[in-house]
Amino acid sequence: MQDWIPVRLVPRDGNLVILWIEDEEAPPANPVTVGVWETDDITGRSHWRVFGGCYGTHTYFDRHIVGWRPLPQGYR
Repeated sequence: MQDWIPVRLVPRDGNLVILWIEDEEAPPANPVTVGVWETDDITGRSHWRVFGGCYGTHTYFDRHIVGWRPLPQGYR
């Protein structure tokens, strides 16, 4: 997990980040993806919304995030 920052240090400010996801119940097709922290307007619950090529977006929680990295310059 070298060069990956712990999830407890990820910014939760609405900016996109690169996430390393592990989910035993429903493993993602690609464990490294781009996501954003957001709060559901109706329930008030916060979660990670991640973007997948074929399947649209998915919701994950901190327990699924192994680490994160900022997006490279020019992709923000």
